[in-house]
Amino acid sequence: MESQQNIEAEIVSKTQLKQEATDLQKLGKKLTGYSPSFLKKLPIHETLISAIAEFNRLPNSHGARRRQLQFIGKLMRDCDYELINTAIQKLENGTLVKNKPQSELDSWCDRILLTGDAEINKLLDLHPQLERQTLRQLYREHNRAKESTRPKFKNKLQSYLRNLLSN
Repeated sequence: MESQQNIEAEIVSKTQLKQEATDLQKLGKKLTGYSPSFLKKLPIHETLISAIAEFNRLPNSHGARRRQLQFIGKLMRDCDYELINTAIQKLENGTLVKNKPQSELDSWCDRILLTGDAEINKLLDLHPQLERQTLRQLYREHNRAKESTRPKFKNKLQSYLRNLLSN
């Protein structure tokens, strides 16, 4: 009778398996937003890092990215979900400083608006949770705008940095 109960306890339902696979895909999707230098600090293997890099190079045509995410989820079956989540939290908390001084945010904003991609890359190395596309878009909009409307885009960039770095 006990062996029957042990066997039933070990059986995992299809729903549970699908949920675990979905969770792994979601974590994989989250990992695609981080820089390669950040990924190398995580307890994941090199094939997963290269699969994530491939995902970022793929166009979103004909479901290529969706299939690559499924592949990333498959590779993540060999990884420890909790260990990766814990490492991400530690690394993010280590790079984020609570209540950043306004002058530091203004300094980043000014440097980005002056130099562009070089400063964006430096900022992304320090804070991988930021989105490169958003930063570059705000930089381009600022440079294309007339002199009279440039402060609006500078304020948008400051607000974006404040919201994501001060949490």
